[in-house]
Amino acid sequence: MKNGEEKYVFIHIEIQEKQDPDFSKRMFTYFYRLFDRFQENIYSIAILTDLSKSNNSEPFQYSFYGTELTYRFNTYKFNEADIPSLKKSTNPFAIAVLAGIYLHLTEKNYQKRYEVKKKLLKEFILSNQNLSSNYAEALCYFIDYLLYLPGELTKQLTKELFIHIEKEANHMLYSEELKEAPTFAEYLKTVKEEGIEIGIEKGIEKGIEKGKEEGIEIGIEKGKMEEKRNLAAELLREGFSVEKVAKMVKLSIDEVKKIKKCVNN
Repeated sequence: MKNGEEKYVFIHIEIQEKQDPDFSKRMFTYFYRLFDRFQENIYSIAILTDLSKSNNSEPFQYSFYGTELTYRFNTYKFNEADIPSLKKSTNPFAIAVLAGIYLHLTEKNYQKRYEVKKKLLKEFILSNQNLSSNYAEALCYFIDYLLYLPGELTKQLTKELFIHIEKEANHMLYSEELKEAPTFAEYLKTVKEEGIEIGIEKGIEKGIEKGKEEGIEIGIEKGKMEEKRNLAAELLREGFSVEKVAKMVKLSIDEVKKIKKCVNN
């Protein structure tokens, strides 16, 4: 806070696709579980992605022999007419709202979803210099899972975004969360496979069996190096010093310093 005091606020976001009579009860259940465990302030918001006029904004109410409770929460209702203003907004939340709107607009058209997902990830996140790394990672994870694409289109999207990930979002490769996100998982898989392929090609160029073996080893070593970097990033997050991490994972101090810089961004 401005006075230097630390204050935790939990943000509970619930995505609701279709009308559900028990939705308000579910919102309350998640609220009291969070409050009971952490005893901190909680901001709850329901993002209603159904573009129809129906909504689930009613509060949860409980009454039993004089015991009464009313739980109200914030809601945001998607509206297709909001798209132009959302695209101009500098608020990171606007990108998440756009993704929710596009989820329904592309429900039966994966090719169209591919195009809007590529645009959101490329223009609004990977190339957005005004977006902090924490917001960028969170939005990438959210959009990557929300706008599902079949396997072949995910591979195609990875190829399309390859240069942007390496050039403008390299720090995201050290994020533990994004390793599980479809597009980034495919990217990391591609990097490892290409490392092995490059090694094999170098061996073949020498024209000898030994060269092939060395080429495979180069590729494997590249994969091992990626694992070392990931482990170093995790140790740095746990609070280990640069010197300690360098010794533990057998990387140079300069290399660990670079990783630390990415982790802290």
